[in-house]
Amino acid sequence: MNFSDIWPKTELTLKIVLFTLVLSLSVCILIVGAQKATAANLKEISIIDRDTLKLGDLFDGLKHNADYVIGPAPQPGQEMVLNARTLYRIASAMDLDWRPATSAEQITVRRAATIIPESKVQHALRTALTQEGVTGIFDIKVSGAKDIILPDTLPQTLAVSNIRFNPQNDYFEANLVAPSLEKPIRKISVMGQIERKISVPVLKTTLQNGDVIGAGDIDMIEMPLVQVGKDVILKPETLVGMTPRRIAYGGKPLSGHDMEHPQIVGRGQTVTLIFNDGPLVLTTKGKALHGGAKGDLVQVTNLNSSKSVDGIITGAQEVTVR
Repeated sequence: MNFSDIWPKTELTLKIVLFTLVLSLSVCILIVGAQKATAANLKEISIIDRDTLKLGDLFDGLKHNADYVIGPAPQPGQEMVLNARTLYRIASAMDLDWRPATSAEQITVRRAATIIPESKVQHALRTALTQEGVTGIFDIKVSGAKDIILPDTLPQTLAVSNIRFNPQNDYFEANLVAPSLEKPIRKISVMGQIERKISVPVLKTTLQNGDVIGAGDIDMIEMPLVQVGKDVILKPETLVGMTPRRIAYGGKPLSGHDMEHPQIVGRGQTVTLIFNDGPLVLTTKGKALHGGAKGDLVQVTNLNSSKSVDGIITGAQEVTVR
């Protein structure tokens, strides 16, 4: 029998498994060879919680030999597939009335286990790094961290020991033990790098020039610090009341060059022209020769005198001459 179809292990292990199964089946033939064949039904899947694989793990409806050990079970959390040829040999050796319906018939045998997912490993490392003094927003990239598989009788817990952090290059090394420091069934050494991140304001949707940004138009996202340019806007209040110079796409970081104050005076627009002369304030109508935002210097023609003057835009359709 080619047991590599059943359980991929090392060559030495395969030889041991093969010898075990052949020996087991030989003994089976001697024990049950004279008995009447027993009807059996193949299970679709079998989940076991022990080190050995029994006949009853593969077939239902057995009246005898359900507890007969036919070989080793997969390691906790692993599985093996028994194909039609292997199953028929087992059934024949155990005098079972079973034949595969097709050559594709098979059963998957899975070993029950307690699995500590990589996400939980990441969380434990993050907590340990925080206790080591790492602050701010960060992700961690870990080398050597995978799901930790324990026997199913053990809890889904782990601990971090001997963590070493270098703040100069944000590099760390640590030892993981599961399920606890007091009971270190599994020990894993890992190393990794911290990826510093920063919260950046972005637009929820694409806006164009003339669209005035409000607080409700802004979302916050986290970005790797190394990807954030020096001119990227970091405070959401900086965007409020501004408008894109051209098109600003949603979800993208924005720089000061992307934004401008919205125009509140248009070219050729009639404006209120305010003259300040000490305590004296005079108003008249004027025509803006240029458009601009609040605080911009524009040229305006006084409609009464037809003279052009320079003024500062101080409000909507309002230019003040000082």
